[in-house]
Amino acid sequence: MSVSLYYEAERTWPITPQEQAACDEIANRYDSQYPYGELYEGFCIYDSIESPSHTDAQSIVIFSGATKLPTDVDPDLLLNILNWWLKCLHEITDVLTDAQWHVHVDDVDIDWDNGS
Repeated sequence: MSVSLYYEAERTWPITPQEQAACDEIANRYDSQYPYGELYEGFCIYDSIESPSHTDAQSIVIFSGATKLPTDVDPDLLLNILNWWLKCLHEITDVLTDAQWHVHVDDVDIDWDNGS
């Protein structure tokens, strides 16, 4: 059995190359500074897909991904690891302004406030 953290952001305009580069830099920094032993899985960002039928009034997914969490560790360590990736995601939300986020661990939603 595996458990994953999933994240997705939508807004009415696409992600810019500068925003994507900033998100990649944040994820790479968190991967390289991972403090909990061997990295089980890095912060995964899915490739962006342009919506050919996008109109300005429609929300589109501009950012998404999932990070698998280890299940064979102490529950306290699992919470520390989850918190590490949530901090990473929080920095990314600061880059992707005005996006609406959906964050969950498998079937459990995480109440995500962009301003916190």
